[in-house]
Amino acid sequence: MWWPANLVQVSLFRALHEEEKRRKGGDLTRLQFFLAVFITSFAYYIVPNYLFQSITALSFVCWIWKDSITAHQIGSGLYGLCLGSFGLDWATVAVFLGSPLATPGFAILNIMVGFVLIMYVVVPVAYWTDAYSAKRFPIFSSHVYADDGSRYNVTRVMDAKSFLMDLDA
Repeated sequence: MWWPANLVQVSLFRALHEEEKRRKGGDLTRLQFFLAVFITSFAYYIVPNYLFQSITALSFVCWIWKDSITAHQIGSGLYGLCLGSFGLDWATVAVFLGSPLATPGFAILNIMVGFVLIMYVVVPVAYWTDAYSAKRFPIFSSHVYADDGSRYNVTRVMDAKSFLMDLDA
């Protein structure tokens, strides 16, 4: 039995370790192709991640409606639902399944349909109908909040020195 994710590593190992002669037609060898992709991907990673971080997520919705909170909730690539946002960082492209290059197309389609239904149908309907008092909280955040919508003070239940949970609190 073969696993699609392993084929990427097998191809890389073959490119680096097998002797291959260049054909007369001018085709690249595997090693030459690997080096071309390596240099291109290095340039692709270095620009949005280190040199110009503001292009990691480009949000056209937020550019058009700069003062609208709803537009930022819908379109922000960093703090919203990313509708109308374009990500240039490979980590944002491949975050949902590891490597889209090694995953079969039907699996990618299945994941994307589920993602679109949850993120662009269920979450906005639940948020704007105020299900479970959702409007007290940001639509997308990694922080912990109290039931009144304020930031939760984690030190109330965690020991600040050992980071262990205080069960008596």
